[in-house]
Amino acid sequence: MNNKMSATKVLAYLIYVLESNLSELISAEQNEYITGSWEACIECLEVIGCWTKAKDYGLDYNPEIKYNITR
Repeated sequence: MNNKMSATKVLAYLIYVLESNLSELISAEQNEYITGSWEACIECLEVIGCWTKAKDYGLDYNPEIKYNITR
């Protein structure tokens, strides 16, 4: 991707990418790699959640609860 975007568009796109990845991870067979990837995506969403416009872009939830992989 070589497009120039504003910070707002980058963060909105990053939320989309992380949520898409997490949706795939919760249906995957659990192993250390999946768990580590899950933790990394959750941490990124939690940090983005500190952004003042996060709620405007759908990040108005607790990522650990919404994308829970414990079974």
